[in-house]
Amino acid sequence: MTSNFIAHGIGERELDSRPSAQKQTEENLASLLGPWFEDADVARVQAEIPRILRGSLSNGRWTAEFEVAAAASAGTRYAVAFPSCTAALESTLSALAIEPGDGFLVPAQTFAATGMAVHLAGGRPVVCDIRPKTHCLDPDEIARKTTARTRGLILVHMGGLITPDLPVILSECAKRGLLLIEDCAHAHGASWNGRPSGSIGVAGCFSYHPTKILTTGEGGAVVTNDERIAAVARSLQNRGREMDSPVELYDRVGRNNRFPEISALLGVVQYRNLDKFVRLRNLVADYYRHRLAAEASEVEIQAHPAGVVHSYWKFLLNLPPGASRERMQERMKKRGVPVHWSYFPPLHLQPVFRRLFDYSPGQCPVAEDVLARNLCLPIHPRMGRRHAEVVIDCFLEAFHADRSQVA
Repeated sequence: MTSNFIAHGIGERELDSRPSAQKQTEENLASLLGPWFEDADVARVQAEIPRILRGSLSNGRWTAEFEVAAAASAGTRYAVAFPSCTAALESTLSALAIEPGDGFLVPAQTFAATGMAVHLAGGRPVVCDIRPKTHCLDPDEIARKTTARTRGLILVHMGGLITPDLPVILSECAKRGLLLIEDCAHAHGASWNGRPSGSIGVAGCFSYHPTKILTTGEGGAVVTNDERIAAVARSLQNRGREMDSPVELYDRVGRNNRFPEISALLGVVQYRNLDKFVRLRNLVADYYRHRLAAEASEVEIQAHPAGVVHSYWKFLLNLPPGASRERMQERMKKRGVPVHWSYFPPLHLQPVFRRLFDYSPGQCPVAEDVLARNLCLPIHPRMGRRHAEVVIDCFLEAFHADRSQVA
């Protein structure tokens, strides 16, 4: 694996194997995992900020450039910037003119905002179970949970994976007349058989939160090839304004979703590094997969099928039954290796959805089981081989110690 790191340009960041180097690696790992702006990017941002401060502070030149970059990356005709992915999802759903009570299928393994956006747009989130190997929507749920009031589904590319079940999902949507929206919050740079995330459904919605693969501080975007969705999104970016009118008229109820110019500048700079970010994340993931397959075969790793570019926002694991992720987390924390788990409890068991929609335990049994055993290893383009080694060594030590304790 060392040669692969060198071939991909990480060799120069490799640390040596002396004990002092390992200790240094453990101590500085957490500091590597935040937003990444290289020195040249920082200089460019600093150079442009004075001009922004003397010009338009929102929805100006840089917002337009950011939208061009987002559309180009997704391979779509249009992109509209929003202050959050939640706002992007809500606006997309509003553009589809959903009516009160209309259902949208959403997976149980997702951030609360996916379901909240459906509710905010006037619909009803219909929570579906997941595949344990992918953490993405189980296509069998489409037939089970589609009714006459179901308008579509939101497909979450969990952790940066476009599910290998996509052909079945697309077929089911076509058969039942369902609209497919992509939640691409984790999937900048991901693709399926050459089709970029965001270009597969009627629209895709991205997040640029500081924890995401690309960041604008806070932010979101709708990408689409549908002219009407783009037009409504543009109107809703501006509180429902009629954008073709020469005077200030509003023909729909909207929110203030204008995009700050400084955030847009950050996004333009980040998009120039997207291919590199995804390539380096995959390199770390390849190393993790190799070591785990050889040394902890009981641990289930999220699928990564041929033909799919996984963007690896997270490296998802399912621990075997009986393992304690809390004990493992505590052991690893003492070594300076941060690990966590994603979206627990599942969407349908979050208090707001239980209260609004009468969800209860047992309705998505696979998600309820898997999300209680899920663990995420740190992954970041600034990590070198030595960082990846430290993470896996620490994980394996904690995992085998925990298994011995259980036994």
